[in-house]
Amino acid sequence: MKLRISVLTTAFLASISLAQTQTNSASESQSAGMRLAPGTIIRVELAKTVDAKKAKVGDEVIVKTMDDFRSDKNEVLAPRGSKVLGHVAEVSPHERDSASTLGIVFDKMIMKNGTEIPLKASIQAIGWPQSNTASANQPMAGGGNPGGMVRGPSGGNVGNGAAAPVPGGAAPGSVNTAPPTPEGTDATGGYAELTPKDQGVVGMSGVSLSSGAAQDSLLSSPKHNVKLDSGTQMILRVVS
Repeated sequence: MKLRISVLTTAFLASISLAQTQTNSASESQSAGMRLAPGTIIRVELAKTVDAKKAKVGDEVIVKTMDDFRSDKNEVLAPRGSKVLGHVAEVSPHERDSASTLGIVFDKMIMKNGTEIPLKASIQAIGWPQSNTASANQPMAGGGNPGGMVRGPSGGNVGNGAAAPVPGGAAPGSVNTAPPTPEGTDATGGYAELTPKDQGVVGMSGVSLSSGAAQDSLLSSPKHNVKLDSGTQMILRVVS
């Protein structure tokens, strides 16, 4: 009798385990089919300093989202502080007459449940870390949810956009304004929060932003070493 009960219990637990596995597999399959729609804007800040003098091709680049990433049902798919991962695609330190360069490619975004969503995004705008973080929790300019569009396996929208996509990818050119100056600063003299409308380099003297040979976002400086401190702000735009 005890043996029979043991066998039945084992079979019951096995059926529960199988059901859970099937549910998880379906969820993972659906998540794997999701992608960020082209034109999605993501505000991020650098989690760890990247220095062209020390970095190597392939080094991981980690940025963190500055806003909650929500679905069209207002569900938080990736809360503020979620990671977007990338890597160094090309790099060279400043030596004599040679310019310093730092090219970055972004690869994926990690959702709330740990799912990794592949993405290809360019740096639309970049600026100094905020010295005044009082507005860090304010909504993005343009209203709406600060998250981007996410599409499921069938092509249906799972998320919604924060603002109208800004045409074009990484914007070449630079703003040659040495800090501290009005460019890129707020009313208190601290560096202002970047918005989805910003493009190119904001307030970083002598640095330019362009598209690199490896389809990366390439930062370059003819006179100084390119160094991005922790907290450096970026506006990413999904390109495909």
